[in-house]
Order: sequence, then structure tokens, then C-alpha cells
Amino acid sequence: MAFSVFISYSTKDLARARYIRRLLVKTGSQVFLAEYSLAPGSELTPSVLKAIKECDLFLLLWSTNAKSSEWVPQEIGAARAHVKPVIPVMLHGGIKLPGFLKGMKYLPLYKDPDRALAWLQRNVFRRVQKKQQRNGLSWMGIGATVIWLLNRDGRDDNV
Repeated sequence: MAFSVFISYSTKDLARARYIRRLLVKTGSQVFLAEYSLAPGSELTPSVLKAIKECDLFLLLWSTNAKSSEWVPQEIGAARAHVKPVIPVMLHGGIKLPGFLKGMKYLPLYKDPDRALAWLQRNVFRRVQKKQQRNGLSWMGIGATVIWLLNRDGRDDNV
């Protein structure tokens, strides 16, 4: 299963969310961005909650738009309830993170966008690699078990 990133954003910040999605897709991640990930007519709430529950990383694009969004605070709550790793990305200065995220270090995109986005892309790529390594080791363990079972030649160790 691919490394999955859920991007929480205000639709007013969609252009930035799209750009970040393109960067993260290049890391080999599967990126959930409601604009692209849900077909017209889809039930939003269950689809969004399922995507948050299954994601490996919750990426919050925080702005004054996100702060006044109906959905973003609820998505944050769902991510925290499912104990998802969160990376808050500040789209502009002069705002504070919401209650559940206060005290968390954020990525200040507004200060140096190129540097912040390069860091984000590298960080997500490392997470993708770690998950692939864990999955590879799991498959190796399953493979070793299958080989062991096949080499038992029907012996019953209880006799």
C-alpha cells in the first residue's frame, strides 16, 4: 500500500494545495485532495473521514481562510482522534495554530516558499521510503514463513 497524505485546506487556498499535491505525488505518495480525490456526487463526510483514518500523514495548510472554513477544523479533530502525524504548513504570518495544534512546530511557507516546499518534499519522500522498507521487510517475513511451511514436508512436530 502506498504512503498516503491527506491535505486539509480551504477551497480558497486551492491553488497552493494543488501545487503542493503535485510536489508530493512526485515522492511516490498517494495524495488525497478533495478537489481531485472525490467524484461529483460522492458523500463528502464518510469519504473524508475514511481518507483521514487511512492516511499516513495529515498535512494542514493553515491560513485565515482555513481558520474560517467549516471543514478544516473538523478534519483536524478527526486527524487528532486517529492519532495521525500532522505537519502544519503556515501559508501566511500573523495567525496562530488552532487549539489542538498549539505548541506544535509548523512549517512557515510564507517566509521562504522554495526552501519550505523543498523541505516538505524531502520529508515526505523519507517517510515514503521508510514505509516501503517496512512493507518490504513484512513481505520478506511472510515469504520466509511460506518457505518454512513448504519445507516442512508434512512433518508433524507434535508426534
